[in-house]
Amino acid sequence: MERLSLKTKALYGLAGVGDSALYNIMGTFALFFLTTVAGVDPAIAGTITAIGSVWDTICGAIIGYVSDNTDTRFGKRKPFLVIASLPLMVFTSLFFFNVHAGEEVMIVYYGIMIMLFWTSFSFFFVPYLAWGAELTDNYDERTVLRGYVSFFNAVGTALGLVLPNILVEIMTDAGYSVETGWQTTGILCGVVSGGTILIAALGIKDKNARDKDAGGRIEKRPDGEKKTRGGIRAAAGVITGMLKNYAQILKLRTVRYILGASICYLIGYTIFCSDRMYFFTYNMGLSGGIITVIMMLMTFISVAFIPLISFINRWIDKRTTYLLGMAVTVVGFVIFGLSGNTSFVGVCIISVIYCAGNSVYWQLVPAMIYDVCEVDRLMNSQDRAGMVISLQSLSEAMSGAVAMQLMGLILSLSGFDGSAAVQSGTALQWTGYSFTLIPALFMVLSMICIFRYPVTKAMYHKVLAALERRDRGEDVDMSGFRKLR
Repeated sequence: MERLSLKTKALYGLAGVGDSALYNIMGTFALFFLTTVAGVDPAIAGTITAIGSVWDTICGAIIGYVSDNTDTRFGKRKPFLVIASLPLMVFTSLFFFNVHAGEEVMIVYYGIMIMLFWTSFSFFFVPYLAWGAELTDNYDERTVLRGYVSFFNAVGTALGLVLPNILVEIMTDAGYSVETGWQTTGILCGVVSGGTILIAALGIKDKNARDKDAGGRIEKRPDGEKKTRGGIRAAAGVITGMLKNYAQILKLRTVRYILGASICYLIGYTIFCSDRMYFFTYNMGLSGGIITVIMMLMTFISVAFIPLISFINRWIDKRTTYLLGMAVTVVGFVIFGLSGNTSFVGVCIISVIYCAGNSVYWQLVPAMIYDVCEVDRLMNSQDRAGMVISLQSLSEAMSGAVAMQLMGLILSLSGFDGSAAVQSGTALQWTGYSFTLIPALFMVLSMICIFRYPVTKAMYHKVLAALERRDRGEDVDMSGFRKLR
């Protein structure tokens, strides 16, 4: 089982800057920007962000299938990251541009921008995550690799979560408008994110890269399967084949449980992330500077959890580690939510507790999805890491659509007014629930799914051993793998 070089792990992790920065700025500030800066009605803004997430679901599924069936001299995954880097720079910048026009024009503009953004993000994210599964099949090494990603994710979080408040406040204090502050933030976040993705893609060698022969043509695969000059299969039958493949993957109980766990956690996570700007601003009355301090605290604490999670995972498996970390967060959220605490100290404490569950999710669930690739290969005799990994993108997109629509409805029905400095008691009550009790509920549902998830460390090694026997042409007794189906 291959162990990775420090260079490979560091470069792969580097792209996590772009992943986290883009995901955080859209997940935390898209709805806030639309409602408080652009002046879009909360319910409509929630619909716009939800439509973007649904579109991300569709794009992720297609990109997973296409990247699995791509064969270029640069590899299967690298070209997607290179191509996506520039559009991510452009569309992140354009989304945070305040359009001074009628509501109909704004709906069309922001709807198009968010769809173009999520198209570009899927083009990067699915092949990026799939690439991690292909770099190593070592159970513990995958957790370590995700540790590097989590470290750079923290840097991206500082860029996409902490920097916006700082930069907007600095620019408004200097005499610039809030709109200019947000546009500058979008440009900076987009350029840095796209740049890190491009550097990482160019620096890592894709093991599926193929050499050109003397005539400049791409070599055929060993099995003689022909490819087009561009390296992608002919388009005929793609949709039918894709749907059949996804249907087969989703029949696996293992896939359904990990997908359910991811969707449930991410609904709670997205509600928490999109609500905290409202909670900090209106429930607590905090300035942009204080909010920045809290955001920075979350970032630094998340980094501190990375080696701890890797260490614990060497003694107990990913499933148990996930359940323990998430249980701590749920208990903390419930206590904080029921107490009605809005003190600065209380929020700092709940932020630390939140980081336990959040770090556990982002370090372990993607690594568990990597392990599902081997389960699919054993049960269905197909190598389709991109399609399996795209389920993570699908879970993020589906959860984002549900959470953003739900958040928009909560704001609208509770009477939130984006133009008012002080909100009603009902609006404050529901922004409080959205910061604690509602995310905790979805985290509990995620724990239930992970409890039923059957791939322990011991089971994973059994899967690898069975695959090795099959590769040697030996018969494999599948009776011991029934609970994986």
